Amino acid sequence: MTRLAGAPALLTSRQPPEIAARRGTVLVYHGFGGDKRRLEHLAGSLADAGFLAVSIDVVGHGDRRLPDWDEVFSDERWAEAEDATEAEFLTLLRATAAEVPAIVDELVERRWAHEGRLGITGRSMGGEITYAAVLNDSRIRAAAPMVGSPEWTLPWPDSPHQHADRFYPVPILSHSAELDEYVPVHYIRNFRDRLTPLYAQNPERLCYIEYPGAGHLLTPELWHETYQRVVAWFERWLSPEGEQR
Repeated sequence: MTRLAGAPALLTSRQPPEIAARRGTVLVYHGFGGDKRRLEHLAGSLADAGFLAVSIDVVGHGDRRLPDWDEVFSDERWAEAEDATEAEFLTLLRATAAEVPAIVDELVERRWAHEGRLGITGRSMGGEITYAAVLNDSRIRAAAPMVGSPEWTLPWPDSPHQHADRFYPVPILSHSAELDEYVPVHYIRNFRDRLTPLYAQNPERLCYIEYPGAGHLLTPELWHETYQRVVAWFERWLSPEGEQR
């Protein structure tokens, strides 16, 4: 484990980080309540493809877990003070996305990231961080949010869905689940629809996958399929042999 701009991080690669970074570096963000080791299978798949995967503890999670986590995010508080608890959730999400530029600065300084070779992905809360981080750092060249919403459940002005015009030309691969009980699928669909005309010049940079009949957690088989698509997305848009960006 290392720290990047103060954030606990785990690097996964099959070569020394500075060598793998020449192919591409991918920031990996876990879901709510998890930690940087939660997506080790995805990180390993990225490493197998030659990338440097950099898994980060979301603010308030993992090695920096909130000391009062059990009280702040208890089932009772969600039921009794839903908006206040949701605000706590979004505060952690927003803080995590806000620290991405400093993390990228340090990655570049260590030669663990290079111009045009930086991607980001995340699952659930990590997917929502992915959308927000694209707006926070123009050095991100490809993104693959998984079952995460670009539209926040509180009307905060920095919700990514309100800034669709700032995403192009970043290639976006988004995954959703038709029967998602935590992330309303129409949030992701609607954002796809909003992005589509903005990507009209290069429609291949926008891809939307929806799993019919699936809930938020997906099945192991669907997660395997999703991870394969995510790796292929970064192979296309980050690796030197990928298409011209």
